[in-house]
Amino acid sequence: MKQFVHIFISFLALFLLSCTRPSTTQFVIGVSQCSDDEWRRNMNSEMERELIFHPELSLRFRHAQDNSQLQCAQIDSFIAEGVDLLVICPNEAEEVKPAVSRAYDAGIPVIISDRHVTGEKYTAFVGGDNYQVGRLLADYVSSLADDLSLTADKQIRVLEILGLPHSSPAELRHKGFVDGIRQQPAITIVSQVYADWFQDKARLLVDSVLTVNPAIDVIVAQNDVMALGAHEVVRKRVYDRHVYIVGVDAIAGPNGGVAAILDGYLDASATYPSRGDIVIQTAAAILTHQPYQRETELQTILVNKDVARSMQQMAERTNHEVDAIRMLEQKVGNLNSRWQSQRTATFSLIAFIVLLISCLFVLYRVDRYRKRVHKEREENARLVAQQKEQLDTMRAELNRIKVNKSQDELFVERLQKEMDAHIDDSEWSIEDLSGVLGMSRTQLFRKTKQLMGYAPLDLIRHMRLCKAQQLLQQTDDTIQQIAYATGFATPSYFAKCYRQEFGHAPNEENKIK
Repeated sequence: MKQFVHIFISFLALFLLSCTRPSTTQFVIGVSQCSDDEWRRNMNSEMERELIFHPELSLRFRHAQDNSQLQCAQIDSFIAEGVDLLVICPNEAEEVKPAVSRAYDAGIPVIISDRHVTGEKYTAFVGGDNYQVGRLLADYVSSLADDLSLTADKQIRVLEILGLPHSSPAELRHKGFVDGIRQQPAITIVSQVYADWFQDKARLLVDSVLTVNPAIDVIVAQNDVMALGAHEVVRKRVYDRHVYIVGVDAIAGPNGGVAAILDGYLDASATYPSRGDIVIQTAAAILTHQPYQRETELQTILVNKDVARSMQQMAERTNHEVDAIRMLEQKVGNLNSRWQSQRTATFSLIAFIVLLISCLFVLYRVDRYRKRVHKEREENARLVAQQKEQLDTMRAELNRIKVNKSQDELFVERLQKEMDAHIDDSEWSIEDLSGVLGMSRTQLFRKTKQLMGYAPLDLIRHMRLCKAQQLLQQTDDTIQQIAYATGFATPSYFAKCYRQEFGHAPNEENKIK
């Protein structure tokens, strides 16, 4: 009968497990964005769209708001959380590099996107060539010679709007642009301003430049956001001629550079593709140990009105297809839910039938059992009397033990006393403890393992951590003070041991409580 009950319980367990739909997410990817501008939002959307084809991946986003120190702290938090892979778009390559190295040294694969970092401590790079972007802008300005009807004594006067000073994209795009116009004596940069990638700042600076030097022919901005700020000023101040405005990024969508070109706000823009889809594809290959390309350099092109129209149509078509895929995914999910419900109902019916059969079988076995009860009753009475005698003997032995403490209890008390006395001494060792107790390390190990279930070293650490937990709950001492007060040499080792013992960090103790 017991065997049948075990079989029935196993069947019910399998039934419950079969009705549970396991999560498909296997890997968590931390995404550290240096900012929250339109280009990065577009990249995030590309990554999220690509997840349709990689249900085993999930994303966690953090934005550093153009603050390198904050980005380093966010990267460290991802490391502490134990994410499976990091995607990092550095705010300033050299300032963020130490945090990137810490992640790489911690065994977390790192994909660098947008701005490259020096050194070899990264797993893969996906990004554009900022120097080539500058050369492409130079080629575009050179092509305007005919449109501007240049003469021998007239030059193309350029206002260059740069991004953040000393940032690698700003420096490389400027170098590429300068190198590209070096052999074009008809092109002159009459003014350069740094707008830090922001539209409002670009608007103010362009207004100041046009006040001093209104004869600007071309405005070259290192991103479309600053180019749109320049357009607002030109539209209000220049009426007698056309000032060409070219930017960088050429993002498709209602708020991107492609729409600005089609609306006539910008004349052209150089693409600086984000390709979040390639980033996710590379991440999936790394996490599943598939071949991948370590250096992926994204190509850039110049977008004018004709190209912009095609890009916008392609973007709309892509969005439509993505929406269709998501709709199909939702329908598949609904069908799967219905299938799960039907499977649950089927298993419920099977379980009911099995339960009914089980009840009939149990009734049959109960009838046989009742017949054996009378026969066994006399034997049980004899056994009960014998057991009563044994219990009386055991009770007398227990009373004797209560009066006199055993040697084991005395040993535990003395061990507790010695450990309490040295709980704050990080140098106190097993040799010290065994010497005080007058036994060898081997004897001490066997004794503590037998009586308390711990090896001596584990027991010392356990008692120190319990004391630390008590201090965390009852005092306002800092974690560092408590670490030293309980005999830990460093707070970091204390925090590691505390998490292993209790499953959470020391600074989370009050939240847990």
